[in-house]
Amino acid sequence: MIPVKLKLSNFTSYAENPPELDFTKFKLAAISGLNGAGKSSLLDAITWCIWGVSRAGDSADSLIHSGANEMWVDFSFELDGHTYIVKRSRLKKGNGSTALEFWSNSHNLTEGTIKTTQEKIINCLHLTFETFTNSSYLRQGHADEFTTKGPTDRKRILADILGLSHYDLLEEKAKEKIKEIQSKLQLLEYQTLEIEAELSQKEDRSEKKKTAEETISKVEEKIKTLEEKIKNLQDKRETLKIANEQKAKLEQNFLQNKKELEEIIFQGKNRKVRIEALKQELEKLKGVAVEVEKLKDLEKQKRKMEEIRQKRTEGEKELSEILGQINLKKQKKEQYQNEIEKLQKQLKETKREGAKCPICGQEVGREEKAHVHKNLTAQIKTLEHKLSKIDYAPEEQKIKKIESTLKDLIFDSNKYQETCLKLQSLEKAQDQKEQMLKIQATLASEEKVVSEMRAMFVNKKAQVDTLEKEIVALPSDLPEKLSKVSLEINGTEQEMTQLRAEEKEAQGMLGQINELISRTAQMEKLQKQKGQEKLMLAKDKETYEQLALAFGKKGIQAMIIEGAIPEIEDEANKLLEKLTEGRMKITLLTQRETKTKLESGEKGLIETLDIIISDEMGERPYEMYSGGEAFRVNFAIRLAISKLLTHRAGAKLQFLVIDEGFGSQDAPGRAKLVEAIDAIKNDFEKILVITHIEELKEEFPVRIEVSKNSMGSTFEMAGV
Repeated sequence: MIPVKLKLSNFTSYAENPPELDFTKFKLAAISGLNGAGKSSLLDAITWCIWGVSRAGDSADSLIHSGANEMWVDFSFELDGHTYIVKRSRLKKGNGSTALEFWSNSHNLTEGTIKTTQEKIINCLHLTFETFTNSSYLRQGHADEFTTKGPTDRKRILADILGLSHYDLLEEKAKEKIKEIQSKLQLLEYQTLEIEAELSQKEDRSEKKKTAEETISKVEEKIKTLEEKIKNLQDKRETLKIANEQKAKLEQNFLQNKKELEEIIFQGKNRKVRIEALKQELEKLKGVAVEVEKLKDLEKQKRKMEEIRQKRTEGEKELSEILGQINLKKQKKEQYQNEIEKLQKQLKETKREGAKCPICGQEVGREEKAHVHKNLTAQIKTLEHKLSKIDYAPEEQKIKKIESTLKDLIFDSNKYQETCLKLQSLEKAQDQKEQMLKIQATLASEEKVVSEMRAMFVNKKAQVDTLEKEIVALPSDLPEKLSKVSLEINGTEQEMTQLRAEEKEAQGMLGQINELISRTAQMEKLQKQKGQEKLMLAKDKETYEQLALAFGKKGIQAMIIEGAIPEIEDEANKLLEKLTEGRMKITLLTQRETKTKLESGEKGLIETLDIIISDEMGERPYEMYSGGEAFRVNFAIRLAISKLLTHRAGAKLQFLVIDEGFGSQDAPGRAKLVEAIDAIKNDFEKILVITHIEELKEEFPVRIEVSKNSMGSTFEMAGV
């Protein structure tokens, strides 16, 4: 991570519009100013923006400038050729709310929640706040943060700096695999025990199979015998059943035929009585035929008189219509004559002096008289022509013809009325004749039916006699024999059902035994397969146990740390060489002997990370060194760790911050520290040194001078 720009508003002592800090203008710079001016707040702004943590911990509201309700920090940095921007803001209103944005150039990398966005920023940097403050950020009053920690914490921080967390994940995955394999092995153990328990019953199952097969054989023999018996009984029952059904049908047929014979006799008697009655009725209607003939003659006379009357009516109607046509023509002729007389009168009037127009009433001139005379003359000629066309001679001829015809059509109404009265008296004879014809037809039909019934009686009597003889010839105890055979069949079938149930049970048992025997063969095969699985899983477990050990703290991680320790130790001693003129030296121990002995009598080794400090007087505890000496040791170790972090894959921090610490040094000591910083400046892209010592800030080419007034903190850059 290489800082690019820092913008902030209402953060701690900085008010709403302080200047932005442009890191591109320097490589090494000192932040100077009086105590409380706001020097460390610039670094707090960076850590709060990136990790949400500052010297005030994770409390954000205490960082908001006095009197303000909102603050924000905008920090941009470069990493692997990309520019990233992180913006974090805090609003006091209500219960307070925080917003976090993450950008790569113009691409918004912000997630749905602050937590997931924060994780994305840390994953991008490959750097946590703790790693940053224990390596490249020597905070005010915390320069000894790494040195004073216990060996375990030192190793954990160093592992984080070296990016060994993925080995922890691999170790965890290996342990999960071991648990998974252990569960599978345990399951296999249970399965193996079940298989062995089942295989122990192999001989017992063979005996049971033999017993079941013998039982089935005996039952099948009995069933075969019973089936033959049932078949014979069923044949016998069928024969008896047929005979019994035949007898029942014969008896039913006999009764039916006997009933039909009795019905024929009864119907024959009734029809004879009816025939006698019909003959008597015919005798009464003997003279009806003569009366009907008279009726027919009168009907002919009536029809002839009606035809004459019809023709006379039609002729009179036609005569009336022709007379009407003649009257119309006479009226038209009279109309034309009147119009001609009127026009002749008008023509005469127009010839005299002072004649007036018959239409408008004005006096007519000579030219008008000629015109009117011409028109009236033309109208008269037209009417005279129409009058000459009227002729009613054809109609008069038709009238003469019709009158001649009517003269020949004589209709005697009295005679017609007399004929109608006679016909009314003879209508009853017609009805009687129709009745006679019906009686004759009915009589013929009844005589025919009686004849047919005689033949039916002879035939039906022969059938009844024959059926009676056949019934007498059949045995009388057929129902009793049939019932006895049916009971015997039912008893045998019940016995058969019981045997089949025994057979089914035995077959089921045999099927189960065969299945179990087949399962035994499968179990033997499965036992072998499970054994092979156990061997393979045991090998896999051993492999993953070795991997878990290798990925653990005492495995590859310890080896990597072991490899990094000489580099840190060497770099720290080089710096101490310059800072103490070769008087002080450190040694980093990763193992030490245990206080108690092992069973073998020898002392064991435990993993550690002890810092051994020595000078011209020998080795002494860290607490026995002066504040200035202790700071130089801490400074050397922290710079060595920071240099290690710049080379670490993924993190590439390349940013060193030293906040105070120079106050514990005398003038030569401070000079030595500045020389050391100058010596390592090419190992970092940006180095910031925070100091309030006036003479020390002059040692740096670029200065960020922080000041504070009633409005809040501000700064200016000098030397750029």
